Amino acid sequence: MGKRIPFEEYYPINEEYKRFDGRKTAFSIKRQLLGAETFSYTKKVWDKMRAGAPGFSHPDISFKNAANTSDNHDGANTGYYSWEPLGVSVKPDEVPRWEKTPEEHAKVVKKAGQYYGAVNVGFTKMDKRWIYSHDSNGKPIVFEDVETGYINDEKIVIPESHKHVIVMTIPMEFNENSYAPTPIEVTSNMGYARMHVTAGTLAEFIRGLGWNAIPCGNDTALSVPMAAQAGLGHVGRNGRLITWENGPLVRICKVFTDMPLLQSPPAPSGIIEFCESCEKCAKHCPSQSIPYGPRTYDPQNESNNPGPLKWYCNEQSCFDYWHEVTTGCSICFRMCNFTKSKGLSHDIVKWFIRNVPQLNGFFAYTDELLGYGKMSDPKKYWDTPFERS
Repeated sequence: MGKRIPFEEYYPINEEYKRFDGRKTAFSIKRQLLGAETFSYTKKVWDKMRAGAPGFSHPDISFKNAANTSDNHDGANTGYYSWEPLGVSVKPDEVPRWEKTPEEHAKVVKKAGQYYGAVNVGFTKMDKRWIYSHDSNGKPIVFEDVETGYINDEKIVIPESHKHVIVMTIPMEFNENSYAPTPIEVTSNMGYARMHVTAGTLAEFIRGLGWNAIPCGNDTALSVPMAAQAGLGHVGRNGRLITWENGPLVRICKVFTDMPLLQSPPAPSGIIEFCESCEKCAKHCPSQSIPYGPRTYDPQNESNNPGPLKWYCNEQSCFDYWHEVTTGCSICFRMCNFTKSKGLSHDIVKWFIRNVPQLNGFFAYTDELLGYGKMSDPKKYWDTPFERS
């Protein structure tokens, strides 16, 4: 299974590190410049439809747009990400809180999370370093000795008692991802919608057991380091979580809770070591936003938070390319060596990556040679029978 290296050893963090300000994400910076027009590029897809661009037919565009149907939230404490009980799973006052060992809690929560839609579920202790210092609107995020979290006009308050984080990976389909960057790459939109429902449903399950829970997606905290701490994968060259099960084809959502839970073991090593040998995502990034070379402590711009040893991507030029191509990109997901359909041959290669890293260069070379990651023909999508991937 490969070695399991502790988080702090794998991801050393220097003294520069401070909690990241949510106003500095590429999305927030673009929103400050453009306001309501931040995602105006989505309107331009209709120009491509009228021009007859492959992958931009009327069904293609509606396919992607409709995937947002259940992603009806507007940040923290909205929609399924409500910090307050939704009134669906309600414990009567006379019924005591379901209080068992952390092992028993973890067993039940993991199975429930997987049933609700997660590929995998991991647990870690609350690490305040990953909580945004401010949200995207500039509201400070603080910890206080209160029973339940709340948000008012002045601040966002997380209870000190919420010492545990449940992190879930949400699937993105291999087949549809292979059509990136066209609207047929609907997996990003559907992933966000599933995040919303899965995190909110699991939080309501925990509340029904008598504990408090705060569900969130990309708001409130940095998802990737939390997922790495929870043993779900490692941080790849493209700055995203790479998992052994699905490669980068996952979205991440979290639930903060006061329910005692076990710390999950680290994911088996091998992914970072492979990314060190492979620069395929950097070579094929159309905006050249993904760095070459080894991990560093040097950020590319203000949308990177200095401190951790990692690959720092230029998230601003990445987002600019979204506007150029008029839809989300996801090419680095499609090109990643870990993005593969399910199969024994790929499982064997993963075993070698975990256990015989001396062959990493060979596998990176042959992956490119065999043409993995090539874009599928969008003209053929609707004529191909659906296959779950």
